Amino acid sequence: MDTFNKKSLCVALAATGVLGAAGVAQAVNVSADGLGNVLIYPYYTVNKDVNGNSFNTLMSVVNTTASTKAVKVRFREGKNSEEVLDFNVFLSPFDVWTASITPTSAGGGKIATSDTSCTIPTFPTGGVDFRTLQLETTDNAVTRTSEGYFEVFEMATYTDTSVIGINSKHSAGVPKDCSKVTDAVAITEQQAPNGGLFGGVQILSPAGGGMFSQSATALANFRSAAIYKDTGSPDPTYGNADPVSNVIVGKNLYQTTWGATPVGGAGFNAVTATLMANAVTNEYVLDIGSKSQTTWIVTQPTKFNYVKIPSTTAVIAPYTSRYVTKVGACENFYGIVFNREEGSPQVITGTDFSPQPTPGAGPQLCWEAQSVGFGQSPSTTGTASSNVFGSANHNSISTPYANGWSTLGFNGVLNPSEHSLAATAAATTVVDLTGLSAPLTSQNATYFGLPVVGFAAITYQNDAISISGKTYLSTFGGDFAHHATKKIQ
Repeated sequence: MDTFNKKSLCVALAATGVLGAAGVAQAVNVSADGLGNVLIYPYYTVNKDVNGNSFNTLMSVVNTTASTKAVKVRFREGKNSEEVLDFNVFLSPFDVWTASITPTSAGGGKIATSDTSCTIPTFPTGGVDFRTLQLETTDNAVTRTSEGYFEVFEMATYTDTSVIGINSKHSAGVPKDCSKVTDAVAITEQQAPNGGLFGGVQILSPAGGGMFSQSATALANFRSAAIYKDTGSPDPTYGNADPVSNVIVGKNLYQTTWGATPVGGAGFNAVTATLMANAVTNEYVLDIGSKSQTTWIVTQPTKFNYVKIPSTTAVIAPYTSRYVTKVGACENFYGIVFNREEGSPQVITGTDFSPQPTPGAGPQLCWEAQSVGFGQSPSTTGTASSNVFGSANHNSISTPYANGWSTLGFNGVLNPSEHSLAATAAATTVVDLTGLSAPLTSQNATYFGLPVVGFAAITYQNDAISISGKTYLSTFGGDFAHHATKKIQ
């Protein structure tokens, strides 16, 4: 995926003579160096693996700056991004906050931490169960909290001499006095965010072996003003972003100022535009000898704002369907599967390859944190269906190949604009980053695809291996971030 940070963008724009273009400094973008104001963690799970062993998820948030920060940590379940828990963490300069998500006896998830950084509320020793209060009454089983994704928003910074700065700062590994770190003081003393956050997530099976780790997707230049909110507030969300996006495709920078729709504010469109992918590409392995399985996680962090809005029944682009309880908001995808030897592509559904089969939708993406498993057909030749994380939000792709790579596109031949987002008229500036052409202002622009983050998880299971009379567990896991292609017209 083509991404960039604020420094490289300013250098590029200086070369073109448009450094003073309105909104450049506060146009939200996906950060190339992984540092930003907002972190999107693509997946958490406490489900069971194929052998019945529960996963644990470990997380970290790192403050690389000399500023004290207040961040909102919010967990969302995977069906429709309903909030299952949020809280505030105060990171002292150069601080790291860590926590673990583990299963409850009822089959849901819970979070616990031994970290000493100040939080509001204060974490009890045994941790906190994820909650079902925001779920629909007809689909509110606690097991729904067992998988999803989570996000971290930088809300504000604090000076070294502020009450928050003094009392949340660590000395010998312990903050001075967390009792003085309150919502009221945090609101009074808040100053503008300055970025510099990164984080990671590790999904592991302690009993079964194997671990999958991913860096959080970082959004830089998310918001210019402070926005401290207590845990009773649904904010901040992506709707609080400054309503300008920067996206690079090829040699061009597209800077778009977004309008006030969909409901929730122009900030949602700005963030959606930065995450839009016309297709995602990755590998799969289904080798029989190693009992390999492959599952892709495809998470759409802003989808909920477009598919479930109580005040309207309209469908809002880039989506084509609305959320239905226990069904989801199902969207078509179109793709091809290759083996490793340049074999003729297997067409999953309609694509732009010729000659064309009858185009049409096959498997669908119905959930917001979606599991897509690969399996061999016929099933007697290998893995019938891979569901590495035991996800309930799952769909499958059947292929005759044992290994290779695949592309999942979000627009088909018959409807190349099926998933697209049209910007406000004349609201886009196109900058040639090579400096060979003058910037084009007041352009119309359409962004194609869906806003996605995610990765491929591949497992290898050779059962027990005996070496020199000793028996070793031989279960491994690997993960690979998706490669996204972008299209703007």
